Amino acid sequence: MQEIQAQDQGRAGSKDSAGVIYFASQVVSMLAERNWRTFSELREPVVSGLITAALSGKKDAFADLLRELKRARVSATALADLYIPEAARRMGEAWLDDQMSWLDVSIGVGRMQSLLREIGMAWVADQAGDTGHGTVLLIIPDREQHTLGPMVAMGQMRRFGVSVCLRIAPSHTELRNLMASRQFDGVLISIATKDKLDAVSKTVQFLKSETAKPIPIVVGGAVTSKVEDLAACTGADLASNDICAALEALGLKFDASCVLRRA
Repeated sequence: MQEIQAQDQGRAGSKDSAGVIYFASQVVSMLAERNWRTFSELREPVVSGLITAALSGKKDAFADLLRELKRARVSATALADLYIPEAARRMGEAWLDDQMSWLDVSIGVGRMQSLLREIGMAWVADQAGDTGHGTVLLIIPDREQHTLGPMVAMGQMRRFGVSVCLRIAPSHTELRNLMASRQFDGVLISIATKDKLDAVSKTVQFLKSETAKPIPIVVGGAVTSKVEDLAACTGADLASNDICAALEALGLKFDASCVLRRA
């Protein structure tokens, strides 16, 4: 709590701090957002209703909202891929504009992430055995403040039929055991800020040294807009925030049309 308050108090002094810019962009990291906007326009009442429910703190706020969305025929896919990221992005902008406190934003986004996890339970390709669409390891580095962006991407990949193994701040020992016990088609690493580059670079080097057969590694996240050649900086094979491009780089086949839904 003290850390959150300190960030809130220090906002006026540094609008370009890692926490500020990171939050505003992280909620849509690893998503080609513009691709989704081409087939569907967002409904403003849904976005505002989602923000209101996230901030209300009422036990049944999301349950009431989900019933309304069901009647309005807003799909769970649209909610996960479009509305939750957009609502979180607007909350981040509201914080930048001093219209919302960091505490409210953090709690609200945390609630939306819980909602995302709940509605995404039916999309877990891992529970269906070998889907034939590949298996990837998704890594989120240590001390990330928000993981909503990677969580959205994970849900999207699972709807493509890709099995996703998520690890948050894994140690080298954990990664070694994981690589020895499972066969991955590739690794995705989400990076938020520049101060994670050195650690991610070491992780990339470690992963490459632990596999007898070269395994493709793709990095992405909010930091891509701040680093000119992210792939070269980290030693990864590709840097991209486009999930489709990332999966193609891993050599995976998938049917993107399966996730298109009316918003």
